[in-house]
Amino acid sequence: MDANDRAILELLIEDSRMSFAEIGRRVGLSRGYTRARIQQLVDEGVIEKFTAVVNPVKMGRAVSAFVDARLRPDVIERYAQTLGAAPEVVSLYLMSDMQSLHIHTLTDTEADLDAFVTRHFFGKEGVISIDCKQLIRRIKHRRGGPRV
Repeated sequence: MDANDRAILELLIEDSRMSFAEIGRRVGLSRGYTRARIQQLVDEGVIEKFTAVVNPVKMGRAVSAFVDARLRPDVIERYAQTLGAAPEVVSLYLMSDMQSLHIHTLTDTEADLDAFVTRHFFGKEGVISIDCKQLIRRIKHRRGGPRV
């Protein structure tokens, strides 16, 4: 990956609907070469997906929370499967201690968040501890991937 690829990626992260011609103009490349470079980045797996960034508040999902769940190792895969299918879960990560899941949830109300946490963790076998924090304000977030 060279400087042109990085410049192309920066533009796509800001606006994935930008035309090949416009990207080419901004980077100093032809439309055809720009199209070919983007296709190669897709083929190589550098670009995984083109998508829309949706404002969850505008969709009524105003409660954003992060749950850190410490689980026994023998149940962590089962929890990962179950939580991965839950509509409230927007991101799910297995952490390096191999016994914690970091979960980002979006719910309509605090009562819905409470119901989610209660349903999945309270009194459930294998749960060692949970820590739930509600988002107050976004200061910086990753949109489209890491800045390159």
